[in-house]
Amino acid sequence: MNTFSLQSPALVLLGLAFATSVCGQAISTLHPERVIGAERCEKCHTQELQSWRVSQHARSDSIHRDPKTSLKAKEIATKMGLRSVNEIATNQLCTECHFTRQQTGNVLKVIGGVSCESCHGGAKDWVDVHGDKEKIASHEDRILKSIAAGMLNPRNTYQVAENCFSCHVARDEKLINVGGHPARSEGFELASWSQGEVRHHFYTNSVRHEKENKEVPQAFKRVLFTTGLLLDLEHSLRGLAAGVQKGNQFPFRQAMGRRAFAIISAELPAVIEKLGGDAAPAELKQILAIAKATNLGGDAATVIKGADDIKAQIEMFGQNNDGSGLAGVDGLIPTKLRGTPFQPK
Repeated sequence: MNTFSLQSPALVLLGLAFATSVCGQAISTLHPERVIGAERCEKCHTQELQSWRVSQHARSDSIHRDPKTSLKAKEIATKMGLRSVNEIATNQLCTECHFTRQQTGNVLKVIGGVSCESCHGGAKDWVDVHGDKEKIASHEDRILKSIAAGMLNPRNTYQVAENCFSCHVARDEKLINVGGHPARSEGFELASWSQGEVRHHFYTNSVRHEKENKEVPQAFKRVLFTTGLLLDLEHSLRGLAAGVQKGNQFPFRQAMGRRAFAIISAELPAVIEKLGGDAAPAELKQILAIAKATNLGGDAATVIKGADDIKAQIEMFGQNNDGSGLAGVDGLIPTKLRGTPFQPK
């Protein structure tokens, strides 16, 4: 566990640098002062915690020590001006995505890798109502009250998935252009990755099934796949707007621009065609129109406006589509999962 004081002058300056950076990593929705730790979840979610502990998410805090990743981590740390690879565990840009941080008073400490709260939000304000079976007997009511108190629940696919993309698509230009960090997780795709080793689906319609980590319904996979593609476009546009260094020698803008172009020119049109063209959901057609009208080489404000307009349509898409009318995309959803889902013995 790594601990450092928020009152350290060097860290205060570092924090200011990140806060004012126009090309910095996306601001996390995980507020360290609201983090309580995964152990609080285990009382009711034993299988979910077992699933998490064998995943790469749980091990992400050892990226600088793991023989498979330590050399690359050291290379990036050196290029980014860190004094040693161990500073990855205290540097805000690194801990934002690879660690879970908890703040108690003036002390900010790393308490693990990517955790329950990384995806579902700091639980301080909602953990009690979420687990209060004595006062709130209905599981459904507890879920709704938890959401009202700030929990990020899969019922809002956009909110939870946006957390995924805020780290799996990098936003810091220097990290890529200077540090050599990948611009995005290679092959990242929401449906196949969320249903692989990070899957922890032990509830169906408020009914607990402790013996099996089930696949989500096909209708929900369709929503995940389509929402993921749209979020990939939104975040690629935001990354494109954040980058200021232009030219083939600077990989950040190149990676963001190429990904956005691929979605606009081929992948999203293919989804719309599979869903019947003119009969496809109106939000998808509107998103494609917005994206085509956005000059990818234009000024940052124009590209950000396009991303903001697309975000509004993605949220509407999530509200209006439960997946039952998206069967046309079934053939586009990758069948190979990212890792093997945990199953209780």
